[in-house]
Amino acid sequence: MRAHEIPAPEETPPAGRRSLAGTDELLVIKQTEHPGEPAVLHRYDAPAGSRPRPVPGTEGMWQTAATGVPDQDKAVRRAFQRVHTLGRYFGADEIGPGADALIVQSRRDQAHKAVFAGAEFCGSRHRLHIKGARKLTGSADEAGRVELVSGVCLFSHRNLRFIDEQGHCTELLRADAAPPAARLRSIVMDDELSLYEYETVMRQSRMIGDVAALLPSSLALTVTVDVPRVQYYLYLLDAFQSGLVAAELTQHYFRLVDDRYSRVLDLFCRHIRRALAAAGRPDVTVRVAPGLDPLAECLWEAVTTGRIPRDDDLLALMIAAGDPMWKELRELDVPRSRQCLGYTSYLVELLRAAGLSDDSKGALPINVDSFGEALLFDEARQLRERLGAPEDGLPPLGIYAAETVQTLRPDGHAASLYLTDPGRYAVDEDGACVDLFHLIDALYAQPPGLI
Repeated sequence: MRAHEIPAPEETPPAGRRSLAGTDELLVIKQTEHPGEPAVLHRYDAPAGSRPRPVPGTEGMWQTAATGVPDQDKAVRRAFQRVHTLGRYFGADEIGPGADALIVQSRRDQAHKAVFAGAEFCGSRHRLHIKGARKLTGSADEAGRVELVSGVCLFSHRNLRFIDEQGHCTELLRADAAPPAARLRSIVMDDELSLYEYETVMRQSRMIGDVAALLPSSLALTVTVDVPRVQYYLYLLDAFQSGLVAAELTQHYFRLVDDRYSRVLDLFCRHIRRALAAAGRPDVTVRVAPGLDPLAECLWEAVTTGRIPRDDDLLALMIAAGDPMWKELRELDVPRSRQCLGYTSYLVELLRAAGLSDDSKGALPINVDSFGEALLFDEARQLRERLGAPEDGLPPLGIYAAETVQTLRPDGHAASLYLTDPGRYAVDEDGACVDLFHLIDALYAQPPGLI
């Protein structure tokens, strides 16, 4: 939807908002059950009590105050302890607990609850889920260098749609997606970036800047930006191989992916460099992960000729590209299929950062990403042990900031912005239109229009 098609949005934060980037408010967007109706933005103040309270209108989401932590449940207490440990490890007195913690129950596994503890940095607020903090000893000053890895996916389920010959929309942009029920006839893409892409870029670039500001200026820092491109080609290969999509439409999809990749990568790198400069670290190396780039020419040719390479041939091309991590993972039977190639490319970057390549010895690996990618961190940590990580190596650290706005399905359960992207515009509880891009700009103290 274009901006001129809707009423003028709210562009400035309410009066009285504190000057720190971020907010004490919990921002929740709930989808309606009626297609075409805008989602509704709700704002909730941080609770005053330490007893977890349900967030109104949600299923499996609670808030609790940071005060009185010893009386709270163990998961919340540990989450705030990790914030404290993070500050102590970096020697940063300016890291402190935020106003609240957010507790989110998994829709699929109700026994699992993720806790995001409020954390205040010098100039920013986040709600953080931290991994690896229990093994942190000593100080970050002991590292030879810091290798930080961050990424953002392309599109969102709302932003790119595959339409079959019966006029039905089919979802393909996920690893567990079912094949199309009928032959695909068209692909519809919104030219404007998705809210998922924009929010992720803004949130994670700010988090990267906050981490950089904690590090001694003498400590070398490399930021690896891992934005998928060829990984997205793979989503359509099975349908092409099964005769469910024509070669011309497949190539059109590849071009859409390439164009979107360039836009998202450019936006992410620009905001990362802005955040690093604001942190006093304009000298930091920003590296772009190669991903599955060695397969691009091969897959374009395969669609042209109709002959898709075997899984082992694709893997051999990745190994031949020269990154030793691919060969080592192959010896561990990873990846096991073509569908696993993209997932493995993300693991490669986390393992490289963890000091398992010659140029990263003595590195402190830090993964700054969305919480949905935390499973990658866990698997990389397990693979690191299987690959014989050096005993004196620094433990990997994962920092996952909760999304700026929590998005809900119509049934009230939380889902990521990637899966539940409401679009750029919502309405507040009074029915006023809110430009969510501008809202995010305001929270992160950025002028609007930097897309």
